[in-house]
Amino acid sequence: MDTKPQRMMTTLEVIRRVSRAMKEGRPLSVVRVGDGENICLAQYKVWPIRKVLSTRWARLSRRTNWKGVRLPNKKLRDQLVDAIRRADIVGIPYDNDKEILAPQDTLRPLTDRCFARYGIRPKALCHTFVNRHMVEYAEFWEMLRGKKVAVISRWAGKLKRWVRRRYGALGIDFVRLIRIDRYEQIPEVLRKMKKVDCDIVLVSAGVNAVILAERLAREQGRVAVDFGKSAVFMVTGNRKVRPWRPRTLAGREAAVGGESA
Repeated sequence: MDTKPQRMMTTLEVIRRVSRAMKEGRPLSVVRVGDGENICLAQYKVWPIRKVLSTRWARLSRRTNWKGVRLPNKKLRDQLVDAIRRADIVGIPYDNDKEILAPQDTLRPLTDRCFARYGIRPKALCHTFVNRHMVEYAEFWEMLRGKKVAVISRWAGKLKRWVRRRYGALGIDFVRLIRIDRYEQIPEVLRKMKKVDCDIVLVSAGVNAVILAERLAREQGRVAVDFGKSAVFMVTGNRKVRPWRPRTLAGREAAVGGESA
């Protein structure tokens, strides 16, 4: 299915759509497709499995726990297809994407091939890295002011402490932190979320976040955002993410002549 005729939403448009859903109490899922999701989608039906397993991403999935899943995994592939079809907003790479540091044949060309193979035509599109750019805007953090937030991530605890140090004045209330390390934990995570009272769920769980965010919205009526590596990059001070700085923090950093950790 050709994704090109659809207009991509801007980062601010996505933030405002999320904010509106929170205010109106309506479910909304934001998921993202990058090289890892494409490689998982390509298993058997788009690429021969030998080609899939030859990619660096797939090799890491088999040798480490970094990816949160071990390929091959047909069940994961089918759940990703279902989640992307149903999601409200889907992030995909640009044509000839220079921002995502991965081989081009695992980016937009593969997204288009996978979407065509499975008949996927997203309801709305944005860029894959919407998660990284959202946090650059004051509007994103103001959206969370006084709100109840659940975080699903192996970095959940550190993210909570980092946000409280940096944005304490906003009164963001972290009501539930759930760690996830691997695909097999998805049912357990969904079970733990059933009784959680929150305004938004931020999910940083690799390719598993696509499945979780969509199911949390559809099955539990939540606003759920695939937050990707934004959590770990903010916590570790990685310059790939440049979160908005409140005026008080910016002034304090200027006074000491450098950026706060």
